[in-house]
Amino acid sequence: MPVKYISDADIDQRPEAKGPNIIPGTEKRKSPYTEGQTKDAGFAFRMAQSLKRIEGLEQSGFDPANFKDILVDYLGGDGDGIRGWAERLILSPKYKQYERAKTDFSTAQLRKETGAVINDTEIVWIDNTYFPLIADDPVTLGDKTDARRAATGGMRVGAGKAYDDVVKAVDEFTKQFGSDTPEAAMKQLRKRAETDEALATRLRNMGLL
Repeated sequence: MPVKYISDADIDQRPEAKGPNIIPGTEKRKSPYTEGQTKDAGFAFRMAQSLKRIEGLEQSGFDPANFKDILVDYLGGDGDGIRGWAERLILSPKYKQYERAKTDFSTAQLRKETGAVINDTEIVWIDNTYFPLIADDPVTLGDKTDARRAATGGMRVGAGKAYDDVVKAVDEFTKQFGSDTPEAAMKQLRKRAETDEALATRLRNMGLL
């Protein structure tokens, strides 16, 4: 039987199979930055976004240390059960917004400081350092505002140019999700990360989770 030679034209030129969809900005790539700079960039971004929300609420006249919200929050316990449900109904919207931003600012700062699980002692320390408490005088409140800004600026300086890359990545998330704000985009991204361990790992490596 004569041998048949196969030419390039005889080969099935099918396109390569595509892998799973990757959210722009989270794909693996060789980074020109150190691991520390990359994480600092994510921490700095979170702190900057939180700072913007915190100062916007304070400038609107909201007092995060008002007695009503503080009392309701305290009586609500750990947020579980009927008491937690009632607390969420009674707390003012601005207090809940402030607490969310405060938590994100705090965890970003403490992840940098400790790199581990955050304990209650550290939460007390960060509250005393950065956020209004009942009976704080105007000078103390001003010092805490300055401390928040200094911490955010310091984190951004430590990140260097990696900060710009994180901002660009979050902008891409925002456009892809059709979100109104980077804050909303990050909320959606973190929601997806709850069921996507690969995405969660990438976000942690970027300091965004």
